[in-house]
Parts: sequence; structure tokens; C-alpha cells
Amino acid sequence: MRLLVAAATTFELDQFTRFLEQAFQPVADGHYCRGNLEVRVCITGVGLMQTTYALMECIGDFNPHFCLQAGVAGAFNRNLALGELVIIQEEILGDLGAEDHDKYTDMFDLGLMNASEKPFVNKKLINTFQDFPLKLKQPFVSSLSVNTVTGSAATAAFRGERFGCDVENMEGAAFHYVCLKKKLPFLQIRSISNYVEARDKSKWKMKEAIEQLNQWMISNIPE
Repeated sequence: MRLLVAAATTFELDQFTRFLEQAFQPVADGHYCRGNLEVRVCITGVGLMQTTYALMECIGDFNPHFCLQAGVAGAFNRNLALGELVIIQEEILGDLGAEDHDKYTDMFDLGLMNASEKPFVNKKLINTFQDFPLKLKQPFVSSLSVNTVTGSAATAAFRGERFGCDVENMEGAAFHYVCLKKKLPFLQIRSISNYVEARDKSKWKMKEAIEQLNQWMISNIPE
């Protein structure tokens, strides 16, 4: 089995990468092997644009059987605890559109994109979890992908009301889009590092979120 593991930054997978270096045989930079399992770590960079390009390059080179994206996320849903792990079931594009004075209209409503043209289903990029090798206990949630993360109370209120998503991130929609177009089974797992509100990093639990994420990755690496 060839497993592609994607993350936006190296520090989000630091502990997992050290585990691969110790428990697997290195094949090349970011490429590890143990028995019948090959793992390729793809650090995509931050944002939808960089993620799309990096994934296409890695998929073309590695030809994976399964793709896994891991990272942190902010939560609109206050029932989610900081440090909690969630599985992203569906992604929505949060800021691809146009402003008309005080009104925001997305590309679908502008008629420039078809809301039900594959891989979109009613504007959403949905993981059907077909051909899936892992058993999951984490809650399944909806996610909003944006190029500029929320940092004000006004934006948090607007996005929370308009989209009704549980979490927010910067790369998930690109990951879902590429995997759906390539017809590759995939999973996006996120750890909640903060709540979506006026930006205040003193409230964030980034270290704890990353530790929980890496522990899950190490515990669930296929045999």
C-alpha cells in the first residue's frame, strides 16, 4: 500500500515524521518504507493554491492508493473541545466569490461555476469514505476553506451564519477537490487549535492540538 500524507507545514507533522524516520526505512527525502507499506510525506505549503499544486505533483510521482491530510483547524462549533480530533466529511469554499458593496455572492450564485458539477454536490466537496482502510471514532464535521482565516468578530458572525460549518481551515477544499477528481480514497483529519473569533493567540491550544494529531497519526498508521 502506498499512503500519501499531506500537511500544510512541517511543524504540524513533526512528531509523526520523527516516528517514520525511526520505525521505517528511508527511501528518499520524505519517502519511507516498512514491509508492504510505503509512506510519502507531502508538505504542501499554506493555502488552496499551494496545496493543489503540491498534491498534483506528489500524486503524479508517487501514485498513492490512499491520501491522508492532517492539520489543525479553528472551530465555529463551540461543542468541539480544543485539542479534539475531527474528521472532515465535507468542504465548502468560503471566500471564492465577489463583493457587491455589503453583499457577498459566491461563484456558484454568480453563474460562473456549476454547484452540482462533479466533484461538487450542491456546492460541497463531500468525502464518501469509499474503499476506506481505517476505522474512525472521531466526529464527522463540515469545514469551510478560506484563503484568509477569520480574525474578527464580524467575520466570524458572517461566516458562521452564512455557511453553518463546524470548522475552518485553509487547505481542505483543495485536498478534497484533487482526491475526488483523481478518484482516490482519502481522509482529512484535523485537530482543533482555537475557536473562530476575534484573533487572540493567547487562547489558542496549538501545541496540544498538534500533539493529539500526531499521536493519532502514529497510532493509526496501517501495518
